[in-house]
Amino acid sequence: MDTYYESAPQLSEIQSFYNDTTVFLTGATGFMGNLILDKLIRTCSGVKKIYILIREKKGKTTEERFKQLFDDPVFELMKKEQPNFLEKIHAVIGDCALPNLGIEEKYINILKDEVNIVIHSAATVRFDEQLRTAVNINIIALQDILKISQEIKNLKALVHISTAYSNCAGREVVDEIFYKPPISGEKLSQVVNNLDDEYINRITPSLLGEWPNTYAMTKAIAEGEIITHGKGLPIGVIRPSMIIATDTEPVPGWINNFYGPTGVVAATGIGLMRCMHADPNKIADIVPGDYVSNAVLACAWDIHNIWKENNFKDLTKADDLDKETFVPPIYNFVSSSVNPLTWGEFSMLNKKYGCEVPSVKAISPILLRISKRKIEYQILCFLLHIIPGFIIDSLAKLTGRKPLLMDGYRKMHKFSDVISYFSLKSWKFNDNNTRSLIQKLSKLDQTLFSFDLNKLSWDEYFKKHVLGIRMYIIKDPLETLPEGRKRNQKLCIAYYTLLSFLAAVLLLIVYGLCSLFV
Repeated sequence: MDTYYESAPQLSEIQSFYNDTTVFLTGATGFMGNLILDKLIRTCSGVKKIYILIREKKGKTTEERFKQLFDDPVFELMKKEQPNFLEKIHAVIGDCALPNLGIEEKYINILKDEVNIVIHSAATVRFDEQLRTAVNINIIALQDILKISQEIKNLKALVHISTAYSNCAGREVVDEIFYKPPISGEKLSQVVNNLDDEYINRITPSLLGEWPNTYAMTKAIAEGEIITHGKGLPIGVIRPSMIIATDTEPVPGWINNFYGPTGVVAATGIGLMRCMHADPNKIADIVPGDYVSNAVLACAWDIHNIWKENNFKDLTKADDLDKETFVPPIYNFVSSSVNPLTWGEFSMLNKKYGCEVPSVKAISPILLRISKRKIEYQILCFLLHIIPGFIIDSLAKLTGRKPLLMDGYRKMHKFSDVISYFSLKSWKFNDNNTRSLIQKLSKLDQTLFSFDLNKLSWDEYFKKHVLGIRMYIIKDPLETLPEGRKRNQKLCIAYYTLLSFLAAVLLLIVYGLCSLFV
């Protein structure tokens, strides 16, 4: 009688790299951290353990936050494919805004003894973040990560997630190199630690200089800390451009935040935003979230290989001088180099597919006028935002309801001012290291960890993108689609009727004024 044995599936090179390793992941409760955690558990099922940093939140225990983390739709596929996932994921109580990441000493010692791979995803990504907070989370937390990593006994790789815009100030071309920061992390920390918040807010514009916001500046300074505190570590930096919803995995179109272009699409989708300060011919350098998570995991594998190949084969015999000659690789991860998309195309595709899935929560039809001239944009804001907002809020007051639109527009215009720096300019990001990494991947890894943006169809992507924003940001399920389409027809009739009425009134006023001078 023949006996047949089912052979175990062959592991790819990247899967083998993560096999039987312990990973320390910061920012696991954020958008990118969610995707990295999901991908690790689903695709690198041989990973031994994943420590995730979770901070205590007012009104919730750490245990509650840990359990609620996996209630999100992004983890549904993971729970189905890896039902025992909780056996591998362990929470470490901490906070990137606190000294030593707010981690107790006994847990720091556990990390030093057990961890093999560190992925530092945590950051405050608010462009207008208060400077003290941005320094603590984006700079000092990285310093602490580096200091802990210096004492990790068996570190294979450390990946720091930065941003393509960390070095955009004052230059048009950004290479995959370390640039000199405007000030050291220590000096900036001394500034913010010796001043009160009111004074810091007053001097922040002068401290920023050419940098557009506290996010970009602190990310630039953080990269400088890698050179200062990361000597001798197998470390690298990935710089994604603007990260938006996923393309395919684990959920098509999944997104959980309003930052950057996502906020524009969400506000347009509910009819709140009707004009945007942007140059339609400039590049909207955007990348899907799942492509970024795949690239991050591939980077750790590549960093480890470069560390071994370029420095020494036998890590146990390498001396400190050898280690300090290691130059951390940087990976610019952008779409503009291989698959550019303009803001005009971005607007067109979102409108095209947004009109197919209108929301029942919309207050007006989907309309978005892009203007690169500031005066034209301000006039459009007045005509398309302020006047309708004032009329609707006035009617709300008369009927005893709370006026909301004008307050919403004030916040939206502030948001628009913040992102206009990026929507009115284009940069050339050289991404030779990223393109080289793609070529290094085996065919299997290119499938399992796909991040080649050259293969992405923007038209197909935006179908998922718009639908994802409707479902996950606006919180409007697909079941309401027939109702949404009926509502959109009514809104179109009402909107264009109002425009016709206002145009008639304006003509009468002009006619009356002309009559006075005849």
